[in-house]
Amino acid sequence: MQMSNAAELTADHHARLAELGLRVDHLDEAIWAGVDARASAPPLGPTNGAGLLDWIHRVGKLREILVDEGWTRVDKWNAGLVQHPTKPVVLGTLQGNRHTGTDGAPLRSDYAKGPAIAAMMRGNDRDQFTLFDSLHTHEQKLWFLVTYPHQRGDRLVVLREVAQPEPTPQGQVVDRWASRITLPPLVFGPLPTPRGADGPDDVEVSVTLKR
Repeated sequence: MQMSNAAELTADHHARLAELGLRVDHLDEAIWAGVDARASAPPLGPTNGAGLLDWIHRVGKLREILVDEGWTRVDKWNAGLVQHPTKPVVLGTLQGNRHTGTDGAPLRSDYAKGPAIAAMMRGNDRDQFTLFDSLHTHEQKLWFLVTYPHQRGDRLVVLREVAQPEPTPQGQVVDRWASRITLPPLVFGPLPTPRGADGPDDVEVSVTLKR
């Protein structure tokens, strides 16, 4: 079982992530943890079980990695976020759509956002050039690791990017973005044939991380 990038990362990818205090290996390890967790979903469990386990472990691994580097977990409203120690950056996770990771394509969240996330997006309406301006450091900028897993043949392809949404009222899907750092997809495989209906929540996969 292997994980690979479908295309090469560029210096621009690394530089833009570094502005947020992130590295691509932070994201890859979190995505891998979520994919691996899908294997523990019982065959007769709820239909969203695999996707829920993916989210739980993706959030947990991302926060574990970043807290070790000085970030702070944010559990207010049970939002599952993590905050940079010096920059006005808060990071969460989000499931996108099939346009995740594609520049200029209409990215949108899979689910409507509740009042907690809606409230935290209110500081996202300033120009990105003021992101680290000392005059605005009290305004946290909420970003998401956006992923969308889908099966392609015998492989699981995870589309991914790091994106900052524009302010979005609660009860609405997120479909407007202040900034997007689109990344090449991760490819896992070969995979066993999934049982049940097609879709990201029905993929069962066991993987072992190669370093």
